[in-house]
Amino acid sequence: MELLQYIVKVLPAVIVILNPFGGALIFVSLTQSDDRGELIQKSRRTALTVVATLLVFMFLGQLIFELFHITLDAFRIAGGILLFGMGMSMIRGQHPQSKITEKERAEVVYQEDISIIPMGIPVLSGPGSIATIMVFRSHAVQTYEIVTLMISVLLAGILVFYVLKYSHIMVNRFGKTALRIISRLMGLLVVTMAVQFIISGVTAVLSGAFPGLLS
Repeated sequence: MELLQYIVKVLPAVIVILNPFGGALIFVSLTQSDDRGELIQKSRRTALTVVATLLVFMFLGQLIFELFHITLDAFRIAGGILLFGMGMSMIRGQHPQSKITEKERAEVVYQEDISIIPMGIPVLSGPGSIATIMVFRSHAVQTYEIVTLMISVLLAGILVFYVLKYSHIMVNRFGKTALRIISRLMGLLVVTMAVQFIISGVTAVLSGAFPGLLS
């Protein structure tokens, strides 16, 4: 039962913060002239980049905390504030993890590969995604929690691959509006996650500074 509850808690959160449907809109705009084979290759490389990035920060997160003397509660509050801003941008119909100007977009289109930059980093696995995975990893003490978190990242990467692979088909069939609606719903969930991160962090700080205050 605990395993199932943890899966239900972690997997949707990882998927929501990656926001593959919002990223799909950018992917479509950057791959207009690509044939089907190129789209599949770029979708695969983007998904692999996302998985690799999140796994690296998942296992190096504690080292980063110790290196910069950052407490988990401080990181949780900062991550919550960051996620809140991202979630609000998603609700407004913007993609917060990638500020690409029209000039930069035109340059990227003519590059050999957009899979790693900007699609993999920072469009999908941006600061919010990294912060979320590091917070989850810091709480994962049981072996099944760590394994579940890894599997969640892998499953999210598979979803990213298929969303990007069929992004042009989805846009042609349902239009960009449908993807924007899904992205905004994900934004609402991100805002909720952000508020919970901030509440948890502030509660822990106050409990440590004023023992018995919140009891």
